[in-house]
Amino acid sequence: MKTIRDYIFELNTTLLVDTLFELEGDKLYDLYYRNTPIEYHDEHIEYDETVRELTVIEYAQAKRKELYDYIRYLKSIEADESPNLKTGVIYAFGEYEKNYFDRWQVRLLFLEDLLADPENCKNRTFVGVPFSEVLRFSVADNKFTQEIVYKVIARVLHVASHTGYRQENRETYLARVKADRGDFELYMPINEWSRFSFGDDPAHICHGETAESQKKLNEAWKAIYEYEMCTMKREREIIMKAFRR
Repeated sequence: MKTIRDYIFELNTTLLVDTLFELEGDKLYDLYYRNTPIEYHDEHIEYDETVRELTVIEYAQAKRKELYDYIRYLKSIEADESPNLKTGVIYAFGEYEKNYFDRWQVRLLFLEDLLADPENCKNRTFVGVPFSEVLRFSVADNKFTQEIVYKVIARVLHVASHTGYRQENRETYLARVKADRGDFELYMPINEWSRFSFGDDPAHICHGETAESQKKLNEAWKAIYEYEMCTMKREREIIMKAFRR
């Protein structure tokens, strides 16, 4: 398996930036359709105010420049090869069919945990993990992961930048987690991290639903979740087979 660092060097940078930029689409939607100004700070531009309002084009140009600089910065970092670190594996599951069904996830697991206890192996967050460790993660050779590899790598880089494109907010983030949870795992199980970040998972309740339609909605979400868990198990089994040959 190749590492995240390998892919950053091998993939077409423009296509990777395009895919990363798609993850900012929600902000562009607010700006374009709701006329909600985006606040953007660029330390490379000299002006009196540190925050200004941008047009869609200005935002897009500035964001793309940021993303190119981010990838260039990652290329300058060596992967941490410390022998005491576990083998992180990035893999995708779910389903992706353009213009039809797009419901897929990208997760991190530790290979040692998967091989030792597949049933209890946890998906892990890597928010706040040093870039040098993120770059050493292996990417599964599974067919599904490789079919959407640009999306997979973009999602990893997006999550890794949660504390900033230079991880300038990393210490603040770690202090906030420690204040909330006390001692904690840096590679926190993804469910625990979600509760820390977003609170308890709310029920899927939509305004205006009748009792009958809400029941159907709950059933639909349950079916989607069960399908995702089924595909997750499938992808994990492929990973295990590759390492048990």
